[in-house]
Parts: sequence; C-alpha cells; structure tokens
Amino acid sequence: MKSTNVFLEAIKNIPVDIQKQSSFSFAVSDKIYQLLTEKGMTQKDLAKKMGKTEAEVSVWLSGQHNFTLKTLAKISVVLEEDLIKVC
Repeated sequence: MKSTNVFLEAIKNIPVDIQKQSSFSFAVSDKIYQLLTEKGMTQKDLAKKMGKTEAEVSVWLSGQHNFTLKTLAKISVVLEEDLIKVC
C-alpha cells in the first residue's frame, strides 16, 4: 500500500501541462489505432503508405511520440480522416 501512495504523490507532482501533453499523445495514438482497425490496415500498411519504417509507426502508437503538425496532417491524409479538430 505504501508504494501506491508514493506513486499517487509522484503523479500529483507532474506539471499540469505535461499531464495534458501526455493525454493528447495517448488520444492521438488511440485514434490512429482505431482508424487502422476500422480500415483493416496494419502498422506495416501505414508505414509503407507514409514512407516510414514499421518501427517508427510502432513508436507513434506507443502514446509517447511528440507528433508534429506535419506528421499529423500526413497521417490524416493517408487514413482519410482528421486526427485532430480545432474549433
């Protein structure tokens, strides 16, 4: 139980902007995975269409990648659906 408390305390000390960035990263990765599944595509298929390695796409789907807008736009084009929407 003590280790749980240490973990919860550590989370409380993470700056809010870093928490938000992490949340965004996982949301984008989840969306890419969802679209791949819906379209019957594999990571290998996405990598090939984007001119990337399968390993790079795997990193994207890990939820820890810091995407550029350029990369998000390319993925959106390949998957034929916007990954992000700005109001």
